[in-house]
Amino acid sequence: RGIVRPPKRQTGGKRRERNFLFLRLSFYSSLLRMSVKTELAYLRDTYAFKTSSSSDDDVSTVLDVLKTTKINEDDDDERWYSYGYEIVLDRTIAYPAGGGQPSDVGTISIDTNTRRWMFDFEEVRMDKETKQVLHRGTFRRRRNEEEENDDDVFDVDEMKGKPCSIEIDENVRMAHAKMHTAGHLLDVAVALIPGLEKLVATKGSHGVADAYVEYKGNARTFSGIEDDDEKLIRLINEHLEKLIEQNDVVKAEYLAYEDAKRACGGSLPSYVSPDAEESPRVVTVAGCGCPCGGTHVKSSKELKRVTAVGFRVKKGQTRIRYEVDI
Repeated sequence: RGIVRPPKRQTGGKRRERNFLFLRLSFYSSLLRMSVKTELAYLRDTYAFKTSSSSDDDVSTVLDVLKTTKINEDDDDERWYSYGYEIVLDRTIAYPAGGGQPSDVGTISIDTNTRRWMFDFEEVRMDKETKQVLHRGTFRRRRNEEEENDDDVFDVDEMKGKPCSIEIDENVRMAHAKMHTAGHLLDVAVALIPGLEKLVATKGSHGVADAYVEYKGNARTFSGIEDDDEKLIRLINEHLEKLIEQNDVVKAEYLAYEDAKRACGGSLPSYVSPDAEESPRVVTVAGCGCPCGGTHVKSSKELKRVTAVGFRVKKGQTRIRYEVDI
């Protein structure tokens, strides 16, 4: 009585049990991160160019940081800044490439216990299986390398679970939004030409450098204008000009399946399932609806000028190229 005994030293078995528990928790934590779908905030607001890590309304959290490939394959340096990375977020305003629209570019800022890390991404993609959005790019190095040893503080595990802010390039976002809306408007203009309503849009590309809409069917045969491509292009452009002048509001909304069918002319593509978890997102341009997951401007007037610049017919497919005054 009155004797204070030192605590018993942990046996090897208890240490192993504790280490096993830690590994198991890490494993389940990793599974949890993989099961979280990325919230696509860009679908709600094309004009959201920046988020804040301090705002509960638009904060994003880092789910994972994945090392990809070396920036320069000929570089023997194995330090962290010699590699590219992909950052997975639980919520993003950055558009992942898809539907013919290129991805956004921008910067992610992550505050850890050691410092603020700046990550510049030039590519965004969607993992079709996990429904997570990955931002591909590189971390910035400090200009003053003597300030601290970056090798000592770079720890991707420390970044996981941390809030972050995102800023996308406004000019790139708006250029892509205008090109995508213009593609929809072109489709409306084409259908206004007698006979061309029978064309069925199959795919499109909405990049600034190479924009087109491709259709199943022969535009020359359907329109009856067999030997005058310039006339056909002129008719399309006349309709485009009138549609822009109407200054119609561009709507993006989630609709029940049957309502979406009506908004899209009575039918939906086969890839839009009536049993899907989410309702179809329908974008309406100049009164014509179409299922779409892209970013768009608020009205056709923002496009200023859309010009069909040529088309080709090959193997029963018509491709119409267009340009937009950005």
